[in-house]
Amino acid sequence: MKLLKEIAHFYRFFREIPKEEKEIVFYAEHEGYYPVFEGLIEELVGREQQTICYITSDPDDPVFQKQEPRIKTFYIKNLLAFFMLFVKGKVFVMTLTDLGQFHLKCSINSVHYIYVFHAMVSTHMMYRYGAFDYYDSVFCVGPHHTKEIRRYEDLHEMPRKELVKAGYYRLERIYGEYQKYLAEQSPVRGNTTVLIAPSWGDKNILEACGGRLIELLLKEGYEVIVRPHPETIKHSPQLIDMLAKKFSNNASFTLERSVATDDSLLKADILICDCSGVALEYALGTERPVLFIDVPYKIKNEKFNELNIAPWELSIRPKIGLVVSPEELHTVPQVIERLKGDKMKYKESIAKLREEYVYNFGCSSEIGARHIIDLIR
Repeated sequence: MKLLKEIAHFYRFFREIPKEEKEIVFYAEHEGYYPVFEGLIEELVGREQQTICYITSDPDDPVFQKQEPRIKTFYIKNLLAFFMLFVKGKVFVMTLTDLGQFHLKCSINSVHYIYVFHAMVSTHMMYRYGAFDYYDSVFCVGPHHTKEIRRYEDLHEMPRKELVKAGYYRLERIYGEYQKYLAEQSPVRGNTTVLIAPSWGDKNILEACGGRLIELLLKEGYEVIVRPHPETIKHSPQLIDMLAKKFSNNASFTLERSVATDDSLLKADILICDCSGVALEYALGTERPVLFIDVPYKIKNEKFNELNIAPWELSIRPKIGLVVSPEELHTVPQVIERLKGDKMKYKESIAKLREEYVYNFGCSSEIGARHIIDLIR
């Protein structure tokens, strides 16, 4: 049934959708990426009155339930490589790296490719070498992205991309939701809620010490939410099933298998993380500190040191929280209480960091939409 649906959507895009309605095409690998595009899409279809085509490889993506007539939705997965090779839109917006590196190639037609970040981390350690080479425009989150991409281009004598000082809509969304949450929440609080939301890969927190950490936190009386990365759920289902089986009978334990909402980020008093971009979103979006477990870094690019720039997700860690070695896991409860005690100090300093390190906080969608409109006109 999924294949038949895909074939029908493929045919509808190429044969039934008028040319003027597919000048702007978005692609998302799964449901978790719509929140990255949401502000940009709302600006385009709302204020700019543009029709966009939204391609997703998730057959159950909630985008199919939207009633907005200016958003044309399509499910394409197995035919994606073929689709991308022949697509004719003027602008193609993605948050998937490595365009042109593997099976997803640029179109044979003239298309302007835009990369929108789905994480605030640096470009050179946690992404593959050359991950952004084939994009024409990049919506940069902050000065770190601009500096890293320009250094890479100069080092390799590459043509300069259009680097848009766009900021980061997802951060704005989390900030707005958290302010609303604070206004609505009851002054009577229960137990401290701890969110464990690591990166993915064989050395992330859940792989390295997840069971021991969860057990320790539950024993100390914390409410524990575990939010695995979508790639961990995809590639390590046995690990996730093991954690569910071991702890699901404990009323203080919650396993969150979807990252489509930000609810757990709002309610968590403390985030435990490693190098994941969610640490930056949580800290800069809610102005609360992070406890970092110092597991080995996720290095997707062994040449990242050639830029001679420290990855932002590492250099900012001492400014937004405290770092604990996996060998000192037993100290985590004490560190949590220390972070809670210093929360007002962190609130003030994190607000200043956001102003310094994030472009155009509060108006990223307008800036991004204007760039797209300028391109198609």
